[in-house]
Amino acid sequence: MINVVSRLFAAVVLCALLVGCSISSDSKATESLPAQIVTAGQGLIAARRAPPPQTVVATRALLAKITEPVLQINPEAAGGSDFLRRAVSRRDSSTGRVEVWNSSVLAQVFLRNGVVVGTRGVGGDIIAADANMTILALRLRADRSGQRVYTISDGDATSTEYVFRCTVRSLGQENIIVAEQLFATTHMQENCIGGPSGDATIRNDYWVQPSNDVVRRSRQWVGPTTGYFELILLRD
Repeated sequence: MINVVSRLFAAVVLCALLVGCSISSDSKATESLPAQIVTAGQGLIAARRAPPPQTVVATRALLAKITEPVLQINPEAAGGSDFLRRAVSRRDSSTGRVEVWNSSVLAQVFLRNGVVVGTRGVGGDIIAADANMTILALRLRADRSGQRVYTISDGDATSTEYVFRCTVRSLGQENIIVAEQLFATTHMQENCIGGPSGDATIRNDYWVQPSNDVVRRSRQWVGPTTGYFELILLRD
């Protein structure tokens, strides 16, 4: 399994817009990729042994050159940024819409209405997660309490279940800036306690647009190995 923390995100800006879920070159994809990302990616990858790289801040000019859905991920522990392309978006029998976002080296992040419910190729992956309570709280932008359950890979053929007692509450209206654009959002915060030891704590933050229920930005726990990701929906 690819350890994205050490091999993907530490290298950062790995041009997911260019290659999607493949590392082969494609002339059409190359033409659609903003040159700034290519240049930044090449420079950062070449310097991956340097201190942790800085987070990329997208600009309005850069965003104007992107014509497909793009999710930026900034891993707190490793530093830097990666840009993911949406491969799947569908509704199923559960709550909300499932989306699969592909990185450039076959790593994936699964979202359900903006909430992380799975990862692959990240290291210590979330195999599955029950996020129905959280999704409902974000959609209603109302205080809720309930259980969150994560099934997390131990790195071999086994997994561990992490059960948390969580409370989601609204922190009120907050304007955020994404790619030099202002978005009116409601800041929702989720605090949880539990895990195998019973006393582990996590905190997730979500900035939800009241106009369309889109989670424009979030900071979410993606497992004990990886820690937290900041997720920014640059284009949906």
